[in-house]
Amino acid sequence: MLSIFKKRLNNSWFFPRYIGIIYIEPVMREVKSLARGTMLDLGCGTRRYESIFKEVVDAYIGLDWPEIEDRAVPDVVGDAMRIPFKTASVDVVLATELMEHLPSPHDFLMEAARVLRDDGILILSVPFMEPIHEEPRDFYRFTPFSLRLLLEQHGFFMQKIWKKGGWWSVVLGSYVNQSLYNWSTSLDDSGHRHYGFFTFVVLPICALAQWLGYQLDRIFHSDRYTLGYTLVAVKTSRFPHHAL
Repeated sequence: MLSIFKKRLNNSWFFPRYIGIIYIEPVMREVKSLARGTMLDLGCGTRRYESIFKEVVDAYIGLDWPEIEDRAVPDVVGDAMRIPFKTASVDVVLATELMEHLPSPHDFLMEAARVLRDDGILILSVPFMEPIHEEPRDFYRFTPFSLRLLLEQHGFFMQKIWKKGGWWSVVLGSYVNQSLYNWSTSLDDSGHRHYGFFTFVVLPICALAQWLGYQLDRIFHSDRYTLGYTLVAVKTSRFPHHAL
């Protein structure tokens, strides 16, 4: 019963980080036409975007290292910085909200480039102005400039980048609602949240804060504040593959 509740929560405005997902999903649908062949979802988690891509690829393979069973449903258990796949064996690498949790973005991008075929596609999303999460494995935040630099250093050309909202999504949609949610729940040593009476009181307020932040950002645009970025890049021989 609790697992069903969590699944429904995670796919609604009542989920405290849904504000980020609502910006990523349209991008996934937009880049769907680029997907082909074998798609490798690194840090697949609960395979949130499989339903978007599975009808256009020959194989959708999820890789994760599940420390908590209900957070990941992988086909392959492995390390995203030591991907257990042959060189040039996949056509698309998908990595949503993963790179900030890896000790070395360079090692990760070097491995992504290795397993991709020539002209392979990398679909990546990362946070920028988001709270610390999944402690203690939350190491980095990325700007568009650092992303472009990292990608070029590892043989990728960034085709397009999308922002995940602006000022209002950051302030109302993330900080306000996450603070309320954290106050109303407790987190144990294994990473499980425990829900009590105040959680059910606060959740509607969290949902309203996220929805309002999202709507205000559709009216008032800002360039300097965002929850993060989603991008699509192509593996190309124009840049050398190396790790610093």
